[in-house]
Amino acid sequence: MMKLLLPVFFMFSLTLTAQKHTYTVELFGKKIGQTTIERIDKGKGEVEYRLSSKSDVHIFFTHKTSDMVLNATYKDGKLFSSYCKNVKDDITEVVSIAWNGTKYIIKKGEETLQLTQLVDFSAVQLYFMEPRGRARIFSERIGEFCSFVKKAEGVYECKLANGVTNIYRYRNGILYELEMSKGASVFMKLVQ
Repeated sequence: MMKLLLPVFFMFSLTLTAQKHTYTVELFGKKIGQTTIERIDKGKGEVEYRLSSKSDVHIFFTHKTSDMVLNATYKDGKLFSSYCKNVKDDITEVVSIAWNGTKYIIKKGEETLQLTQLVDFSAVQLYFMEPRGRARIFSERIGEFCSFVKKAEGVYECKLANGVTNIYRYRNGILYELEMSKGASVFMKLVQ
């Protein structure tokens, strides 16, 4: 029986490979949460990304929470679908994106948008590869493209419409630190 299962296990392990990164979320040098992201190569051109992030902090007399889940699927190097649920201080935002063969249907709350341009690189991939030579990155969380500016070797800046500036720092092509700044800076630092 064991001899029969070994070839099946071997074939499964060849078609499914995963990378996983864990980041601490820090504010003023204190850990306030954690983010975990996985890249799962399912074979035959399909790659799945899963992100989970939670943080919780008391600042002065206020309690701030953030809980985000993002799942994205790429087929043959193009974004096929994604789902992002972001809950900040009890306010929930959901963005779902699906390719219908000719365009993306983007649902942001009650709003439905369309995008005909194929997406071959998006924000979830920033955790696994440096965006060399890219001036725009598609964000699954907000359902639109964001401008990216290279500031130095391995350092990129993205300014969002809500006033947040994100600074991505890479070492050997892997994101080791993300700084999110709007007044105070929140840092995500690679643990593993």
